[in-house]
Amino acid sequence: MRKGRETLLTLLEAFVYDPLIDWTVGGEVLAGAAFGGGHHATVTGASATRGSVGGGLKKTKRELEREVTVAMFDVRCTEMRIEWIENRDEIENEIPHVTETLDSYAEIMQDISETEGVLQELHQQLALIKEAEAQGPNNHSLYKLPSHHEAYHKTQEAMVTARKEIDELVIACEKHIESYKNIVETQQCIQWLNEITKTATAEENVRIFDLVKEFLHNAGKDDVVAQCETSEQEVFQLSQHLNLGIRKCLQIYTEYFSILSQCPKTYLQNHRVYVYLQWVRFLLQMKNSQSCDVVFEKLKDFHDSTKILNSAQVVNVALSLDTLYKENLMQVNKLFEELATIRTKDVSTSLEKMYSNAKAGVATFLAREKGAASAMEFVIASELVLLNRNLLTLEVAAQRSGDWLIKLTSRDGDWFLDDLLLNSARAVEIIGNLPPRQNYDEKFYKVLNGIKISSNIYQGLYDLNFNFHTIIMPETMKKIQCDEPTVLQMIFDVNKLIVDIGLSISDMILQLEKLLTCVLMQMDVNTAYEYVLERTAFAKKRFQMLIPNQNESLTQGQMLLMGFNGLFDKLNQEINNLVATLGDLEIPKSWKKLDHVKEAKSIAPHIFHAEVRAILEDIFLLKRIKTISEFFVLAQETCVTLKGMGSNMLLTDDQLAKPVKQFIAEFISRNILGIIPENITYAVCFLLQKLGLDITHEIEQKDIGAESKVPLDDLYTKAWNVLLKEGVFSQNVLSQASSLESNLKLAWEKLQEPKKIEQKLTLMQSSTMRLRSQLAVHNVMFDEILTLRNFASIRAKFIVDIQAEVASLQAVYRQLIEALTKQQSLIEKAYQRLNWAKGANPNVGEISAAFEAAVQARNSQLASEQKIANNILSSYATILHHELLRSSTLDVTKEYDKRFLACFEKWRLACQYMDTKTENLLPAEEHILNALTPELANDMKWLQKISETITDNISISQNELKMKKERIFIKIDELMSLTDNLKSLYNVHCKLMSDVKGLLKTITKVEEYSAAALYYVHQYKLYTDHFVDAIAIFKKDMSFEEVQILREHLEYVRAHTRDIYDDLLRLESVEGRRDMAERAPLQQLEDKELALAKQDSMNGNGGKGQQRNAYAVNVWRRVKMKLEGRDPDPGRKCTVQEQVEYVIREASSLDNLALLYEGWTPWV
Repeated sequence: MRKGRETLLTLLEAFVYDPLIDWTVGGEVLAGAAFGGGHHATVTGASATRGSVGGGLKKTKRELEREVTVAMFDVRCTEMRIEWIENRDEIENEIPHVTETLDSYAEIMQDISETEGVLQELHQQLALIKEAEAQGPNNHSLYKLPSHHEAYHKTQEAMVTARKEIDELVIACEKHIESYKNIVETQQCIQWLNEITKTATAEENVRIFDLVKEFLHNAGKDDVVAQCETSEQEVFQLSQHLNLGIRKCLQIYTEYFSILSQCPKTYLQNHRVYVYLQWVRFLLQMKNSQSCDVVFEKLKDFHDSTKILNSAQVVNVALSLDTLYKENLMQVNKLFEELATIRTKDVSTSLEKMYSNAKAGVATFLAREKGAASAMEFVIASELVLLNRNLLTLEVAAQRSGDWLIKLTSRDGDWFLDDLLLNSARAVEIIGNLPPRQNYDEKFYKVLNGIKISSNIYQGLYDLNFNFHTIIMPETMKKIQCDEPTVLQMIFDVNKLIVDIGLSISDMILQLEKLLTCVLMQMDVNTAYEYVLERTAFAKKRFQMLIPNQNESLTQGQMLLMGFNGLFDKLNQEINNLVATLGDLEIPKSWKKLDHVKEAKSIAPHIFHAEVRAILEDIFLLKRIKTISEFFVLAQETCVTLKGMGSNMLLTDDQLAKPVKQFIAEFISRNILGIIPENITYAVCFLLQKLGLDITHEIEQKDIGAESKVPLDDLYTKAWNVLLKEGVFSQNVLSQASSLESNLKLAWEKLQEPKKIEQKLTLMQSSTMRLRSQLAVHNVMFDEILTLRNFASIRAKFIVDIQAEVASLQAVYRQLIEALTKQQSLIEKAYQRLNWAKGANPNVGEISAAFEAAVQARNSQLASEQKIANNILSSYATILHHELLRSSTLDVTKEYDKRFLACFEKWRLACQYMDTKTENLLPAEEHILNALTPELANDMKWLQKISETITDNISISQNELKMKKERIFIKIDELMSLTDNLKSLYNVHCKLMSDVKGLLKTITKVEEYSAAALYYVHQYKLYTDHFVDAIAIFKKDMSFEEVQILREHLEYVRAHTRDIYDDLLRLESVEGRRDMAERAPLQQLEDKELALAKQDSMNGNGGKGQQRNAYAVNVWRRVKMKLEGRDPDPGRKCTVQEQVEYVIREASSLDNLALLYEGWTPWV
């Protein structure tokens, strides 16, 4: 075989390309079938030659090929697991050594570059001196340097002096910023408030001298007792005053931090301390007069900021906010008055009691009266008929409103959703009053559940509107206004999702509406809609990726989006419950002739049709995304207006809530209208049928007329006559049931009145608080502009309030310290007396111990108060100073500005002087001038001595450079050695990977492996690209930029090595594949190679003829390598003896025992 190897390879290659051998479905998989034995290969080969087989046989063949491929992959992974993990560990251990050596190499390179730069400057200086010596004293400008010496060094001294003052200013600014930042970031107001509350409660029970009063009195120390009582009362009162002062200060701090947390970062950073620090750092960096001019212009702009801003817009926004706030406040007060009137008239407890008594009356009636249950059921049917008529009127009005549904209100001004919710809740309340029976029809229970679930949907819609107003809107406005980065990123991601769809959401919804019409009318569906459905699926997948997992650590932006989306998800869950409950409900056909059913069906959507439901879900998913995006856009526009930019338009709550209200209105009209009235009608029918009326017969006997419908009222009247006549219940019992039900209805309705007002009040309070907060933030941001227009200054109020409270706190704190000092002497006297009496009276020891414990407990509580007071007083100065510096009219601000201007002016003059003195000097001349001393300037041989000094410095620098180059040669050798090790490890990696690479590509076509395998292939390609690029960059002479690029490649390889190695093995497990599929980026779906792989899998058996196959070619290459003697080591040709020893060693190894049963596999 070895002699005729060319013939063998030719035959084998022909075998690889043989059109009769099915290398497709994947091509490689069939080679895997041959690997497992000859039987399957024969069957599949025969199938290929026949060319036409049944669909079932093809399916079986594909399944068999998948199983064999997966099995081969698992076997290969198991075989190489130990070597694979060893290779991973070796690479992980090797890369840190390489990067460490690389960093040392880069550091030495930097040192060499700097030394070479210094050496070059020294040579230039020396060359200049030689040139001057050659031309003579009167012919070269260098000889004039001593005359410039004094002026130059005066300039340097001026720079040093100015630099010193600027450095002091920098230190002061940095210290203030650090202190203020710590106070803001470590807000402990709530914690301190909780501690102070506990301390105040504990202090009321602590009276330390009560324990020794009797003892001191018996000892004849009444004067000491009087002093103790006076001292204790004084300390107690001062402690209470201190506690109260702390509370007031904390309240002011809490309001201050609340406003501060809503201010944008631009406002927080546009503070004198921040901008002055930024400017002086710029001056120190540039060190020229041009930079001074730049800073001066910025200084003018900063002080003229009130003129630059659109003052009229700022004032208009403030007036609009104030007007909206006052209007809301009036409505809140009005609602409070209404609520107070109702509660005065009917106390909530009495209303609850009234309702409970009515329920109890019904229960007693059902337990005692004969025929009570039937009478109550009939009365409930009557109530349902009346309620259904009202509900139908409301829902028909809603359906007829069309696009104006969003503005539909009741006579009381309530939105239509409130009335629908109230009526649906009333329906649930009525059916909840049914007598408990066990013999109701199962369909009846389904109908009742359908009514309850429909009511839950209305409740979910109400919750969406309510929670949007009270939680989502205020939180969104607050976070956008303060430029919270995670919220802004979340909004950007939502908008990017809409852009990435490629179509406008409105157009997609329009196309889906047309598709819905086609489905409803049973028309042929155009294939053009497939693209819209595909983009909708894309939008759904992308949107789901934006919603985080609850187990993750969530950012503020993620929490906001998750909370907002959760309100919509609740609706979908309830709709699905409704469809599951009523979807298979079978109702007699004759019942659908009832007028209530017909009216309900005329406005009801087709949500129980599976295809319609799927399209509606897509439509409302798109509308959900659109609603969320539109609200965020409106919120951003409003916040821009509040920042004094953009338009002068300030949106109201109704305008901000319009997208959500529009969604609710469309959801109701497209998903829920008519369902409750229809099911209430069925519930009435079931009740009447249960009481003995043959509903089907009665309907069929009726003259349905031209409209083909039977009035439900007539059916109820007929039931009343029949049931009374048959004695199902008496007139008296029916009257009692009707009276009890009326009482229960009245009690329930009275109970709803305060609840309704409370909900309105909560909405209005939330809106009022948001407007109040926005008004405060706006006033703080534009304090100087608004103060000029006679607006009350919130900053000034804060400063006055905190100064007054802190002054009071300081006074009380000092008094408390003095009182405690005086009290300490009385405590020591008490101790002394107790210690004297211990020997004579053992009981005194217990008193002494109790007294000591009480003193320690009281001191601990006071220490806690004092510590909080100290923290407040220490932070007070920083906060007050910070806020005072915002007002340009205050003396402290003017002094601060003067200090900055003085430093700036000195620095500017120094820079101008320096520019004029050095503008005609060459860089080399300036260096020489720096080296001149007053003694050398007066020395006739100064040039010779400077030359000698420079020569010495050149010699020193050359020696340093030589040493550093020797060091870098050593590092290069070390680096090349490490590089060779890394190359060897990569070669081992490639050899191991070659066994599974073809199989890996194949299993990307296996459904359950596809997502994870595609993701792995994508990640592996990136990994190997970085690895190969890193190895390619390695060479003896690398530039600094190449070192940095190499460092980045190695860092990527280091960070991803463990994942690449572990993920390959994790492809074997279901959990591993699931995790990888979840991590798979969307970009991989557009990757070129993966798209080609997907295309191959869709082509079926179209790859006949000369199609190449990865596995087959791999076999051919391995046979070729074995014949060339490269089997043991692909890098060199082995001798015959080495090959024989290798084959014997492999064949006799127990590790390969399983492979021996595979026939020719060990040979290959």
